[in-house]
Amino acid sequence: MLDILAAIVAGGAIKHVDYLEDKKKGKGILKWPLGILAGLCMGYILAFSPAAILFVGIIAAQVLMGKIDKPVHGLAVGLAAAVPFFLGMGWANTVLLLPFFVVAVIDEVELAGILKPMRDYRLWLKGTTLAVGAISGVWSYFVILMAFDLAYLAVSKLKDGGRIVDL
Repeated sequence: MLDILAAIVAGGAIKHVDYLEDKKKGKGILKWPLGILAGLCMGYILAFSPAAILFVGIIAAQVLMGKIDKPVHGLAVGLAAAVPFFLGMGWANTVLLLPFFVVAVIDEVELAGILKPMRDYRLWLKGTTLAVGAISGVWSYFVILMAFDLAYLAVSKLKDGGRIVDL
């Protein structure tokens, strides 16, 4: 249950960091503490969650696709890697690493037209975790991904509406 909370906090924190980096040109005193918080929460997921392998695939895809393009993103990823280095890693089902990695990469590819929502809402990864749950009965991948993404999208919507104060 704590991994779901960690996913919610990580998703919201990383979206706020993205907003400060992208829309506010890196200004804002909160980006570093939020980057640290996101990294620690992702590290917790890597160390203790049954969905750890999902986040390994996602982080590897983000690195490969050049999404770790700001120092604060690097800090978050570095902390996410450091936590399980010291606490151990929850390698539940490594056979899913490659499929999760591949669809996470596909989710970062620019798409146009009718396929654009597939990228905008990372539907390839959501669909894959949903399929894994339906086939295997293991729903932790889908639940934790949805917790992360719902927090990410909620912060995005609140930022766009000006309801979150910029610090």
